Amino acid sequence: MKTEMLKFEDQEFLNRIARCQQLLDENGMTGLVVSAEANINYYSGYRTHAPWTTFTRPMFEFIPLKGTPVLYTQTFTTPEATAMSVGCDNKNFDSLLGPTVKELADILSELGMSHGKVGFELGFEQRINFQVDTFLELKSLLKDAEFVDASNTIIWKQRIIKSPMEIECHRRACEATGYAHDMIFANIHAGMTEREISMLVQKYMIDGGAEYPGFVIITSGKGNYERISAISSDRKIEKDDLVWLDLGARYNGYWSDFCRAGIVGPISAERNKMQDDVYDITAEAASIMKPGVPVSEVAYACGRALEKRGYEATYDCGRMGHGMGLMSTEPPSITVKDDCILQEGMIVNLEPGILVEEGVFDIEENYVITKDGFERLSTGSRKLHEITL
Repeated sequence: MKTEMLKFEDQEFLNRIARCQQLLDENGMTGLVVSAEANINYYSGYRTHAPWTTFTRPMFEFIPLKGTPVLYTQTFTTPEATAMSVGCDNKNFDSLLGPTVKELADILSELGMSHGKVGFELGFEQRINFQVDTFLELKSLLKDAEFVDASNTIIWKQRIIKSPMEIECHRRACEATGYAHDMIFANIHAGMTEREISMLVQKYMIDGGAEYPGFVIITSGKGNYERISAISSDRKIEKDDLVWLDLGARYNGYWSDFCRAGIVGPISAERNKMQDDVYDITAEAASIMKPGVPVSEVAYACGRALEKRGYEATYDCGRMGHGMGLMSTEPPSITVKDDCILQEGMIVNLEPGILVEEGVFDIEENYVITKDGFERLSTGSRKLHEITL
């Protein structure tokens, strides 16, 4: 296991800020305000010890059209924010509930962002991470400013394309996840509970090089296979159960996300065939991926590959896959309605699946779009594992 983390060069963050300011200019905006953990990480390099777990101590990054951004954090976190952040000035506020509206307005005024169009995380797959009443009062106070959505015009336009270092972080997360999948199925047995399996597989993600175990979805046994977003229970696995695991690990803030499965005891030819089929379905759909291909065509390719092998192509989960990066799911969504076009540097997951009485058959592969096609980053055996009785 490698314990020394990959380190982003300062220039990467400076380039992101410069590109953001270029997009602000192109869209006639005076600045961008971000408060969500992933966006602050992306533009400054700062991330907290406990993302999403507390509503105290909100944080803000103000990126003006010209000049140096300001990272604005609560006194407790400011020393760490100052040590980790790149390309920005650091300021602090004292209240655990966040800065006052006047304090926010003063910073916006100092940066030339108290007038004109100011971008916020208001739209597609974005959330502001501070009190809504504060946002509304700030909007009311700044009469000369128009608060507009910057999700598609700036944030996703940048984050959807991953740099070589971002791709390498994702690769490390995938390696840890593949290691955990292979190790868990080699070391569990009938009589163990799903909770015991979940706890052990999180250890294997760390052993495999992850910074943090991100999530564990597990389902097992007849009557449970449709629960494809289930957390672990005290249910004991028993003979003939299919145990399906969907794991995500985090490395340097970047996520992996893919599935593997095993059978307690001997594996029937029917189950082996369905597992082989879903592997072939996923690979066949992926084969069309390259820059310039519409995401909707990839979704249709998943459906055609399913139907060719005698399975019904449904979109019960809403999509056949998704993008990922600093979040475990990001744009694009692999649906027939998504108008996104694949570009070099996108990370895309494909997960066409088969859900039947005998189990859930879905391997979910992680890919990066390359200049001429794609590279598969997910690892580990795709075959059904035989779990010890």
